[in-house]
Amino acid sequence: MKFTCHTTYHQKTLTAMARALRKTIRAKQSRRAQVWPWLIIGIALLSLFLSWGTLWQTVLNGVVIAALLGILWKEDAINGFFAKRRALPGTDGADITFYEDHYVIKTAAAESKWQYDSILALAESADYVLFVMGKHHALAIEKAGLAGGSVLEFCHFLEEKTGKQIQDIGG
Repeated sequence: MKFTCHTTYHQKTLTAMARALRKTIRAKQSRRAQVWPWLIIGIALLSLFLSWGTLWQTVLNGVVIAALLGILWKEDAINGFFAKRRALPGTDGADITFYEDHYVIKTAAAESKWQYDSILALAESADYVLFVMGKHHALAIEKAGLAGGSVLEFCHFLEEKTGKQIQDIGG
């Protein structure tokens, strides 16, 4: 069975890729990194309580708390935004063809052939099946653009070829 897919890499796709990286291969590092913003928020709340009568300190503490909460809430979207800015020209879309022993990715910039053993983790969101290729690299397969079989058949095919289970990452 041969599966094909076209994926367009826009903000939603890059956000899903960032979430897949954060929840799979970088999960431990991500949990450790989230301790610091919550610690700073706690200190800012304490400072807010202690400086309630001083307008400029109250406003400054409120801004710090709001900024950190916004960053924590939109972490994956922010990472996806910066990934888009670092992307090479011609890599805003990809045609991917899956064969029995390898898969081929074609973009306007290049064509590359990959083996299934290069996939470190598999993840799934509502709209994408995601390959985690490294600590900073992922590949998104748009479910809506998948041809050659159903999404369920494709997931079983990937699990068989990689020997890895697909993790649900939400979103």
